[in-house]
Amino acid sequence: MNFDNSPLLRRVVQVASDLSRKPIANLRILDLACAHGTYSLEFAMQGAQVLGIEGRESWLETAARGKADTSLSNVEFVKDDVRNLSKEEYGEFDGVLCLGILYHLDAPDVFEFLQRVAEVCRNFAIIETHFSLVAEAEHEWRGHRYWGRSVEEHPEHATENEKLKATWASLVNQRSFWLTQASLCNVLRHVGFTSVFDCRNPIGNMYLDGKFQIWEDRITLAAVKGRPVHLGMSPGRTAESEADWPEQLAEHYFQPEADFITKLVESEE
Repeated sequence: MNFDNSPLLRRVVQVASDLSRKPIANLRILDLACAHGTYSLEFAMQGAQVLGIEGRESWLETAARGKADTSLSNVEFVKDDVRNLSKEEYGEFDGVLCLGILYHLDAPDVFEFLQRVAEVCRNFAIIETHFSLVAEAEHEWRGHRYWGRSVEEHPEHATENEKLKATWASLVNQRSFWLTQASLCNVLRHVGFTSVFDCRNPIGNMYLDGKFQIWEDRITLAAVKGRPVHLGMSPGRTAESEADWPEQLAEHYFQPEADFITKLVESEE
């Protein structure tokens, strides 16, 4: 199988450029679970100071070769588990990339991870992830309930070495927890992001063996760290007092567009 991720790369770079309060060349970017380093290298080519964190040595070797081939001095790759992220260790960043990592984390790690992302993020985080279409399991974290489903990452008796070789799966955890769209939006607000945007343009779906792929359970979100607005017309209502996305309402809210896209793709085949 041959994946072409250039449409998604274009989307991520464009969204970062549009959201940042300064040119990309003036940004410090963190690329979490950076894999082969494509996104890190592209942002470095745009002039940003970039740090890529990756837990697999094989991916880091590929990223290092990319750095050597491009002769870039403004990108660094380090080996670490993204769950170890902290401001004390790595500092703060204008933008944080969480691309293809969220759905490889189990609960409660996925919640703690997003909290750490918010702590190191000064401006925006771009999250590209699968989400759960069903709310069949729940987890409680810091007084809030979040819904989704559990997904198997590795065979039950997989060894540590076998897990490391499974480069498109989690680093160590046996299972992961995919949040619903509603719960994902809720947890992003709870950890400190004031706005969450659903990114549609530029188009970001990948190509598999030359064929355009539509995933009804995958999205790109831009989460922004701002200041909570206090309304003059409703002084008693603050951002903290707003209700969470209800799971049932969110299902009816999001699903019609997914159905439309599915029908559109089927009609073109």
